[in-house]
Amino acid sequence: MARRGRKRRLELEAEYWRLLAAGVGSVEARRRLGTGRKTGYRWRAENGGLQPNYLPEASRSGRYLSLLERRRTASLRGRGLAIREIAGLLGRAPSTVSRELRRNSRPHDYGRYDADLAHHRGRERAGRPRRSKLSTDPELKAEVQSGCVPLAACPAWSF
Repeated sequence: MARRGRKRRLELEAEYWRLLAAGVGSVEARRRLGTGRKTGYRWRAENGGLQPNYLPEASRSGRYLSLLERRRTASLRGRGLAIREIAGLLGRAPSTVSRELRRNSRPHDYGRYDADLAHHRGRERAGRPRRSKLSTDPELKAEVQSGCVPLAACPAWSF
């Protein structure tokens, strides 16, 4: 059974948010992109009216699967290839491919792996809303910057 509705177009959605951040109004941004009123409303409602904190694809680490790798995974999985074969073709570990398929396939996806939807899900999970410990703890930051390497020499780290 096929999925209902249109496929999510992440590039179009990202361009919508870029236009809004540049000061273009919502109506004008939708007109430029050729999307409907409900689409822009849904994108804003899903994110509470705030731009999602996705990293641009170019600045992401090689540690994470790219959209292209996810699309290749979907294509190869659709042809019936095993996880180890897919991993070999992608140059990734079999555990990475297995984990990707497990994390981003849902029961309501009818047993199919959708690469675009998986990429969106992965990027949503990648967001880090919390700040780093060094930026929130000035004492810890001072200790790290002082260069205290041996634990015995650092008073804050003595047990």
